[in-house]
Amino acid sequence: MVVKLMNQTTLATHMPSMNRRALLASSSAVIVATSGCTALGRSGQPAHTVSVYLGDRDKTHHVTVTVKAEDSNVLFEKEYQLSDSNEADEDATFPESTDPETIVVTVDGTRFERDWPGNDYPQLPCEGENWTGIEVWVEHDSDETPTIRLEANCQHVTTD
Repeated sequence: MVVKLMNQTTLATHMPSMNRRALLASSSAVIVATSGCTALGRSGQPAHTVSVYLGDRDKTHHVTVTVKAEDSNVLFEKEYQLSDSNEADEDATFPESTDPETIVVTVDGTRFERDWPGNDYPQLPCEGENWTGIEVWVEHDSDETPTIRLEANCQHVTTD
């Protein structure tokens, strides 16, 4: 296609002005339209996602989420201050190839430990180029004690 455009461009010098403008406009449109394709074709490293949500927006919580491998190495760790004005932090990432095993969530000093989601979740295993991620929902039971709800998801996310 580049050769064809180059040939049309050299012919444009012999065309009347209106045709040359039309050719230049269409050539520019083709270049602009295809320039984004190279960026779309770029792929970073596949990634797992961690999203944290505040279920009861009347509360404020200090939350730490840690994801560990089978050998207890920390793969991901992030602290959150959740409140009505900051009720969610979505799609923090860590490399997909790290094989997470355990999720440790601490809410205001209360520790919760869960297994990384496996095939026991209805939406798993992920298909195609989608990778497992987690959603951590910080909630409360009837006596206002913090609890967590863990959800799995499948997303196509990459790191740069």
